[in-house]
Amino acid sequence: MHQHPPEDFARQVARSLQEGRSARAFLPLFPALLRRRFPGGTYVLYYKEAEGNVFRAYGDGAGDGDLPPLREEADLVESFTSRQEAMRLGPPTRMYFELFDRDCRGLIGRLGIRLILPLRARHYFRGLLLARPGPAGERADGELEEAARTAAALFIPAIEAERMEFENDKNYYRLFKFDRLVLLGQMAASLAHELRTPLTTVLFETAAIRNLPAGGGAAAACDTISREVGRASRLIESLLVFSKFKGLQLAEVRLCDFVEETLGEIPASKIPPVVRVSVEGDRELRVSSDPGRLKQVFINVFFNALEAMAGQERGEVAIRVYSEYHELPRDRRCIVSIRDTGPGIPDEIKTRVLEPFFTTKKDGTGLGLYISYSVMKTLKGDLEIQSSRQGTRVLLVLPER
Repeated sequence: MHQHPPEDFARQVARSLQEGRSARAFLPLFPALLRRRFPGGTYVLYYKEAEGNVFRAYGDGAGDGDLPPLREEADLVESFTSRQEAMRLGPPTRMYFELFDRDCRGLIGRLGIRLILPLRARHYFRGLLLARPGPAGERADGELEEAARTAAALFIPAIEAERMEFENDKNYYRLFKFDRLVLLGQMAASLAHELRTPLTTVLFETAAIRNLPAGGGAAAACDTISREVGRASRLIESLLVFSKFKGLQLAEVRLCDFVEETLGEIPASKIPPVVRVSVEGDRELRVSSDPGRLKQVFINVFFNALEAMAGQERGEVAIRVYSEYHELPRDRRCIVSIRDTGPGIPDEIKTRVLEPFFTTKKDGTGLGLYISYSVMKTLKGDLEIQSSRQGTRVLLVLPER
């Protein structure tokens, strides 16, 4: 008889699920937990992959590559799809065990498997436990079944919820791409109007230059042309950035180092001497992200913070790197917070700051924050804005690597 009550095993399973980086990362740990709970046995877990019709194996022999996958149409899988009870090796079932052994390339005979248990939760069949329990007899076999079913009731819903979240992410990206196409049509109409003004100005100024006498204001007209052409160029450049949807170039990013290196690339002349810039936070915090895209967002938000304090006698941009989670450690959010001491965003426009082409700047395109928000979404993150009369805080949120 085993000394540990079933609830102790359930607590071990729950703790392993909470401490893992993902619910699916628990699967390789399950056979090892069973071995500790029921020593002297051999345990192999088959669990359905997130994509495709394959059941992957975890457990004894995995390191040697001796655990073959199972197709969904294999007899071993189909026989337990609607079966609730475990199957024990014995004279009435030996023929089935021999049939199943062919599906998994002799694994059952090689490991001496004598118990096959379907794993399901909420009526969904998701896996199989193949076991050669220890020498403690039928009572121990019953305890093993109870422990395995208790564990399945915990880890199957967690894995399925994680899978659904992943599917929702994929659907989100499909919708995101479609929305971009719809928005591009709307932007084309807006762009035609936005470009018409600077280009018309250029035409008028060019015509005026032709009629000017020598020294009659040609320099001023050229300045106007240069300014308007620059405005049109910025609009076109913003649209090009928005329209490019290249694959992510993921790499490990140590966030504090990333922030400091990016700030170091900004010419000192671009930062007003009356503004103090500080960086603090968790220097070991790392994420898997696209450094190029993340830099694009950070620089845009940083310069917005500087512009928010224009005309002030002094100001501060405080950058903080930290992480947080609300329920489970695997849901940890890594955050780069960029806070300025400007006047904040007026209440009447707070809901519009992420709209494309909305801007309060005289020469702004209204695309900077919208593109930054879109980029953060492609990085599976978010851009959050908190503002009051004491200033504005922009949070660049990323999932932990």
